[in-house]
Amino acid sequence: MTNNTPKNIQISLLLVATLGVMSGITIVSSLPLISHTFTEVPNIEFLSKLMLTIPSIIIALFSPFAGHIVDKFGRLKPLYVGIFLFIIGGSSGFYLHDFYAILVGRAILGLGVSLIMTSSTALIGDYFSEELRHKFMAKQGLTVAMGGILFITAGGLLAQMHWSYPFAIYLIPILFVPFLLKSLYEPAKHKPAQDLEVEAKLLPVYLTAFFVMVLFYMLPTQFPYLIVNELGGKPQTIGFVIATAMTFNAITAMQYAKLKARLSYQQIFSLTFALFGTGLLLISQADSIAFLFFATAPIGMGFGLLLVNTNSWFLSLVPAHKRGKASGVLTSSLFLGQFSSPILFEPIVSAYGIQGLFLGVAVFSILLSGVLGFRSKG
Repeated sequence: MTNNTPKNIQISLLLVATLGVMSGITIVSSLPLISHTFTEVPNIEFLSKLMLTIPSIIIALFSPFAGHIVDKFGRLKPLYVGIFLFIIGGSSGFYLHDFYAILVGRAILGLGVSLIMTSSTALIGDYFSEELRHKFMAKQGLTVAMGGILFITAGGLLAQMHWSYPFAIYLIPILFVPFLLKSLYEPAKHKPAQDLEVEAKLLPVYLTAFFVMVLFYMLPTQFPYLIVNELGGKPQTIGFVIATAMTFNAITAMQYAKLKARLSYQQIFSLTFALFGTGLLLISQADSIAFLFFATAPIGMGFGLLLVNTNSWFLSLVPAHKRGKASGVLTSSLFLGQFSSPILFEPIVSAYGIQGLFLGVAVFSILLSGVLGFRSKG
């Protein structure tokens, strides 16, 4: 697409991008309250974390199929079906008050997100050339971060009134569906070409996406318990602290196109892991809520670049006719990382506590940054 990309198309894709972040962090502030409400459920503290990530395993399992659907039936029909499932499944916690019934709703939400993210990623590849894509991805990173700030803050304030109220936020997409219907168009189908090496080239991207999300989801799955149970904060404090990280996320994401013009993908990854590790190191030493606001700044800066860089790297490698299928696998990798995060880290948390976990991952991230930085100079 040319530099004259219609504003309505850009706005539509940015609105759709906010649904991915809305799917998880919106109910973060409710997690401790949910665990206190459903005390009769065995292992409720651990299961309440899975309520946040159960959509992720559904997305991880279903997204490769969603990729085939998007390539076969086009981008828009799966997108609109996904938004419908997102609204129905996401809002279920607002009117269902059985813990296991809400988990089913979260699974339906996962089906919706898999279709939304797979089709929207393919649309970005279809609508934009590579040069314009970097600029749009910076806008997308900013929008996702701003959406995260809005949803996590609103979720925190609503959770203060009742644990179920944040689930009502999932009804918001009803408002912009008419705009999407008016603005988006179905791209022309691309003819297959011989490219046997594509899957091998994309494997490092998929592994990176998985690893990135395992780390990223430490915040929404571990932070609420650190703030409420160990530092004596209130539920709304969770939203404000994570919103601070998302603010720095937004500021840094705006600079992605400028950074990409000067640095390679690997060099940007080195920078982001250095920032992330620094933030985790600070959090591991925090003894007050006030210090957390300061410590989350470098984490937000790092992830302002990390997810944008991963998506840009992916779209630079995948050919047009495989965007649906490959986007499905990328989405699967991202959300498998989300689902795996609390499971992989639970033994470490049990043995060393949440701050012990953050310290260990901080050291690993800083070492990884050094390795990537050294390799990029080679």
